[in-house]
Amino acid sequence: MNGLVSNPVRPAAGGLTRFRSGRSLQPALARNEVRLRMIPLGFAGLILVGTVLLALPFTRNSGESVSILDALFLSTSATCVTGLTTVNVAESFNRFGHITLLVLFQVGGLGIMTAGTFFLLLTGNRLSLAHETSIVGTFGKLRSARPLDVLIYACVFVLIAEFAGFVAMFSVLTQHGPEQAIEESAWQAAFHAVSAFCNAGISIFPEGLARWKDQPLLLGVVNLLVIAGGIGLLTLVNLRFYYWWRRDTRRRGQLGVQTKVAVLLTVVLLLAGAVLTLLLEWNRTLASGSWGERLSWAFFHSAMTRSAGFSVVDTGQMHPATLFISMALMFIGGAPGSMAGGIKIITAAVLVMAAWTALRRQQEVNLFRRRVPRDQTGAAVMLVLMAAGCLFVAMTLLFITENGRPAAQTELHQLALAFEAVSAFGTVGASTGITPLLTPAGKLIIIVFMFVGRVGPLMLAIHLCRPASPWHARHPAESVSLG
Repeated sequence: MNGLVSNPVRPAAGGLTRFRSGRSLQPALARNEVRLRMIPLGFAGLILVGTVLLALPFTRNSGESVSILDALFLSTSATCVTGLTTVNVAESFNRFGHITLLVLFQVGGLGIMTAGTFFLLLTGNRLSLAHETSIVGTFGKLRSARPLDVLIYACVFVLIAEFAGFVAMFSVLTQHGPEQAIEESAWQAAFHAVSAFCNAGISIFPEGLARWKDQPLLLGVVNLLVIAGGIGLLTLVNLRFYYWWRRDTRRRGQLGVQTKVAVLLTVVLLLAGAVLTLLLEWNRTLASGSWGERLSWAFFHSAMTRSAGFSVVDTGQMHPATLFISMALMFIGGAPGSMAGGIKIITAAVLVMAAWTALRRQQEVNLFRRRVPRDQTGAAVMLVLMAAGCLFVAMTLLFITENGRPAAQTELHQLALAFEAVSAFGTVGASTGITPLLTPAGKLIIIVFMFVGRVGPLMLAIHLCRPASPWHARHPAESVSLG
């Protein structure tokens, strides 16, 4: 398969078993690599354009100044749908600046796969089988789903979800919200609907979504949009064509393993995060609300730590244990093929089940009575280790650049810096309030890891879809001690 035929021949000296490979795929892979480089270059180009626009005077309010570094930081944050900001977006930018941000996180929110497919279509080249395999593998495989179908479904679902969110928010704002012009309510609803579904976490209110903390209906709409954007576009497609009410199983459709895991773990992590936040923050950041408001705020915080980064309470005043749990949720992130970042819940599920399988002394990793291929188990371990390595580097650099500086002298000290690093790499956007206090070097570090956290995992997933290199030699086995 894939043009590779590996046949064992006579054993060689030293216990090696040699193989010979069939037709090499290196020329085809080299051509694909050139095209795939357009994805990070496209994101970098979009960030550059956004930086120039946000640095221009006509995008800002009168009397406000934004440095080139802050414009680059905000453009990267919007394009990578992170949400970290070094300036107050509402006070610094005018309507044109806000529209610029909306376009940036709308395009960025469609994800690497959608952007890569757009680039390939714009070049006028037909998608080859290798490209189709890469794209399907990036998002996870669904039955009978072609890449072009995925692109169409993705765009349709994005528009439908954002329009539904807009209508719901606009209805609440005009009926139960503060009295204001219809045009202003429509603009607020449109901006926050797109920001929520794209998991961008950027608000045009000076105080953020804390303005809506006493509006449970609005918070509920934001929750639904963020969860839908973070559960995965192909999961939504699979759910769309699963007719659960039909008795005939042949006409009902089938839920893929990825869809089952994504939905189950999303519910489990949301509830676990909400319960733990409620217990730890009951007499702290949630103390000013009623019972209903405390429940609403705790669930909102749990949902936002998955990827969006909105907040209705002061994150900087939270218990260190709450922040540590939030960091774990941010590290896991959302589902593959979603607006969310992190290592993805499917990766976490495969890793946990691999550990459980080893503990039970079994040979195969199974999810919902389906065997997970060994190469995917190895890829999950690699992804987690690489993500942990990136965070180790990011935290270490921040500890060095911010040592003795304002960002490290807050009440949380280094924990705030670690929280900031995880939030940036996971493209979450949650912060304890130290982002504006970062040094120029610290801001550059956050910029780099926002970009790496958004582009890196998906590019790595595309790389892993390439055919494995043939073994030219197999070494003898020997056990080593573990633990």
